Amino acid sequence: MCSPNCFASENNLSGKEKRTVIILSIIFVVVFSGFDGMQNLQSTLNNESGRGVISLSVVYGCFVLSSFFAPSFIRVLTAKGCLIICCVSHVVYAASNLYPVFWTLLSASAFVGLTSGALWTSQGMYISQCAISFSQTKNVPVKEIFGKFHGIFYFSYAFPRILGNSLSSIILMQSHYNETTTNSSETGEIITCGADLCPEMSMAQVSLEEPDPLTVKILMAAFTTLSIIGLFLCIFLLPPLPITVTSSQKSVCRKMLSSSCSCLRLNTDVAMILFIPSVVLFSFVESFSWIDIPKAYISCPFGVEFVGFFMALNGVMNGISSFLLPRLANRIGRKYVMASLIIGITAVHVGFLVWTTTDDGLPQIIGIIAVHGLLEGGFCTLLVALLSFMYAENTDASFASFTTWKALGNTVNIGLAYYLCERSRLYIIFALCTLSIISYVALDIHLQKKTKLTEVDYEEENETINVELRGAEDSSDKK
Repeated sequence: MCSPNCFASENNLSGKEKRTVIILSIIFVVVFSGFDGMQNLQSTLNNESGRGVISLSVVYGCFVLSSFFAPSFIRVLTAKGCLIICCVSHVVYAASNLYPVFWTLLSASAFVGLTSGALWTSQGMYISQCAISFSQTKNVPVKEIFGKFHGIFYFSYAFPRILGNSLSSIILMQSHYNETTTNSSETGEIITCGADLCPEMSMAQVSLEEPDPLTVKILMAAFTTLSIIGLFLCIFLLPPLPITVTSSQKSVCRKMLSSSCSCLRLNTDVAMILFIPSVVLFSFVESFSWIDIPKAYISCPFGVEFVGFFMALNGVMNGISSFLLPRLANRIGRKYVMASLIIGITAVHVGFLVWTTTDDGLPQIIGIIAVHGLLEGGFCTLLVALLSFMYAENTDASFASFTTWKALGNTVNIGLAYYLCERSRLYIIFALCTLSIISYVALDIHLQKKTKLTEVDYEEENETINVELRGAEDSSDKK
């Protein structure tokens, strides 16, 4: 956690903080518009042999490994260098979906996953260093700036869902779909969608209609173009972060070993241990919106062409909450907002559990998906803002730990989608909600005690300095 004088380092970003945050946000909007659109369609368009879900599990499985080594790569390649490589990997991933067979999807997925740890760790470092610099320059409490800057980023990060998913629905609407009724009972109830959907069910049972292949290729070409634009923006517009460790100070091998060890040590800290359940909960909530909502609650009852519009709505609500909830937390207290979010997440997944998938159930599922996006966006923003404040002096290792646990949760949940029915996985989320609320209450108590101790130490240090100064003055007067 940040002490009162932990920000006394040289201010290298003075006057460029907001501009840097905005440029970084635009890059993520452009690159992830394509990636998010493809991600939400994998479980439907590449449903054969489960290759879409398997490819996503490869992405996040490799993400776990790359997150552990992210600080090492960032110290060697710099944060901007890592971001450029990550943009290249997203271009390759988008291009692989033009010819989506197992070997192209899996190799491109591994490339994305192996660079994603450095991507998100670099993003966290950019936002944190800009916030610290801004607080020094403007003499504003850094805790508030962490929330605002992360709010700006995650507000803009909702736009990829809006742009990418809207684009996917607009293009897929141009394709031809056959009308099917094999999944409906005489009363109009769609019997195998929603919480009743299981991975072993056949295409006929769940009525998943695939669009024309040419339409899909046009869509993937558009996503590839967006990724290329993001790459050029990163190369030419994003300023580099100051290099804090030079090659003359340590060898490359020693730097990598030191960074990895610092990431391991951080996971033994009490605050991080109490923080991890909330990160895992968020990862399950996030991957639920990528895999389960598009397939079980949109494609199955209404058709794949509606996935984009539904998930764009989810993105709109995500952005609104990312922008507003940090400001609300600054006014009424972070702990109250966080507790409310976890309770709300529990409630909205109860809605997914009990929702009856009928032909006229469109308004209900729209409302549930909108609330899900609202809670997901706010929860993520407050988590990363809290992490920035807890470990402001060790941002690379803290964000590497965050992305490692987040990727691990995503990998587990996506892997479970290949084996468990929706109902069983919803029960797992309920268990995580319970664990998360308990651990967060304990974390808040721990941070309050630690803050008081830090403030006492700081006051004692100042008092000691004042006593020494008075003693020096008295000695001078006697002379």
